[in-house]
Amino acid sequence: MSAPSRRDALLMPSARGQRVLVWAGLLLLALSLRPLVTSVGPVLSDVRTNLHMSGAVASLTTTLPVLCFAAFAGLTPVAVHSVGLHRTSLLAMTALTGGLLLRVAVASQVVFVLGSVLALAGAGAGNVLAPALVKRHFPDRVSLITGIYSMLLQATTALGAAVSVPLADSLGGWRAGLGSWALLSALAMLPWLGLLGRDPHVRTASGRIAARDLVGSRTAWMLALFFGAQSAQAYAVFGWLPDILHSAGVGKQIGGIAVSIVAAAGVPVSIALPFALRRLPGLRPLMIFLAACYVAAYAGLLLAPSGAPYLWALLLGLGGGAFPLCLTLLGLRARTTASTNALSGFVQSVGYVVAAPGPFLVGALHDATGSWTPPLAVLLVSIAGMLALGFGVARPTYVDDEL
Repeated sequence: MSAPSRRDALLMPSARGQRVLVWAGLLLLALSLRPLVTSVGPVLSDVRTNLHMSGAVASLTTTLPVLCFAAFAGLTPVAVHSVGLHRTSLLAMTALTGGLLLRVAVASQVVFVLGSVLALAGAGAGNVLAPALVKRHFPDRVSLITGIYSMLLQATTALGAAVSVPLADSLGGWRAGLGSWALLSALAMLPWLGLLGRDPHVRTASGRIAARDLVGSRTAWMLALFFGAQSAQAYAVFGWLPDILHSAGVGKQIGGIAVSIVAAAGVPVSIALPFALRRLPGLRPLMIFLAACYVAAYAGLLLAPSGAPYLWALLLGLGGGAFPLCLTLLGLRARTTASTNALSGFVQSVGYVVAAPGPFLVGALHDATGSWTPPLAVLLVSIAGMLALGFGVARPTYVDDEL
């Protein structure tokens, strides 16, 4: 063995060490992706005042996540094919860290938006990379590992919003509060640095599998539309639930707690999901349960919104278990790492485009009617469509067989 190759071998982790690094990388990835988004809302008024941010720019800031997630989901499989799965993970965390620091470094609304775009590019890539990483390194435990990943993802969704103001108060302002999340993503870079020596490109014997190759796959489209439908529900709930409750006479503090309950309820669902998938005869009973939770929640908000706001929030959160189920299906509906990578990019790119108009349309319908009854009725009826799509993705098929 030549000296350079011997040195390279020494730098590469053992198989066990590699698995430990992947575990650490996935866990830190899950912890890093959501606070970027949910930490902004609670301090947005301070950001607007300090940066003299216009209402239009503030609206753009709240819309950027879904737009960037859609755009960069489609580009991530290309990057993986070009530089490898681990290198792309490192680049994603680098972009996330750099963007988080950039948007608080300069007192400029333009820089804040540009930094947000850079950070969201990294987060959008991370969304796509996780299913492919699980498929490659834990192919026999896709449901379990994805459940753990989803649990952390949803826990930090609630955490980002809950601690944003306390962080800003304790650290001297919103800049330090928002910038402090860069520590997590910087730590998330380290495992991928250790894995660069073993960074296979996501290829198959037949060549590259791109997201566009899945355009003819029925399974890919059904999963993309299901992902979009559940995302639209989630964005509508997170965006409008406090206003819906407040208009019914519920205090703003209770509305904020209700949103936290919605996010936190996804944690036990993520934990239970792998066990449910092993014990249920198929996915249809699970789809029916998720839809029933949504229906009960919307019915409650229509008939007695102030009667049991925490119960309605809990039911909405349980219905939101469709999200970790989607992430799990990205690994279960593809045979290889390459096809999982392509499917993840395709589903999330299309899905976020489908979901983007949801919160806007809910708000527009409320403005047009002056009541929350029509928007809630539309959301309730739309569950039937989500359930039909859920039945479609419940069929045990593989996108590889449809290429």
